[in-house]
Order: sequence, then structure tokens, then C-alpha cells
Amino acid sequence: METYTTDQAAQKALEWCEVNKGWKRICDIEDSDSLYKTWDELPKKIKNYWIKAYGEYSAESAWKEFGESYCKFPKGFITGKGEFYENVLDVPLYHNLMMVFKVG
Repeated sequence: METYTTDQAAQKALEWCEVNKGWKRICDIEDSDSLYKTWDELPKKIKNYWIKAYGEYSAESAWKEFGESYCKFPKGFITGKGEFYENVLDVPLYHNLMMVFKVG
């Protein structure tokens, strides 16, 4: 069974981002909250769903607490082995990982 540490994943992700320009590790992005859509950026259809369910004054708070915030950028995961995966569930067990985003 292969195992990799979080430090190995962080180092491999740094190396991977150096080769794949425009990609950054989550820890290297100053305002990581800006990667995800805010309430104001949601489509009207999704807002209306939350307003209908929780009322006009509680909908935004409910969405922040229970909703799924959509990422605005392509993302992936680099393992301690240096492999890229689009889905976290595809990362092999015990490989550890670092999340990366294509922001440039």
C-alpha cells in the first residue's frame, strides 16, 4: 500500500503548479473565499428556490449555512505522488492531497 504525507502532497502540488501555469495551490491564494460564488452571484432560479423555502429575509442566511457554494474556477487535487485528479473521491486512499485551482 502506497502512502504519502500532507507535506509530500504540498510539495508535489507546488511543483505541478510550476509546470502548469495558471494553477495555484489553495494555500497560495490570498482570498480563497473569492473562488466560490456569493449569494449575489447566484442565478435568479436558485435564489428563488431558497426564498420560497426560507422566506425573503432568511434565504441568504439559509443558503450560506446549508447551501452548496459553486466554484467559479476549474479545480483539482494533487496527490503526494504528484498525480492530478478532478474528483476528490478518485484520489487513492492514503495518498493525501492538495487542492489546486486554475485562476490564471
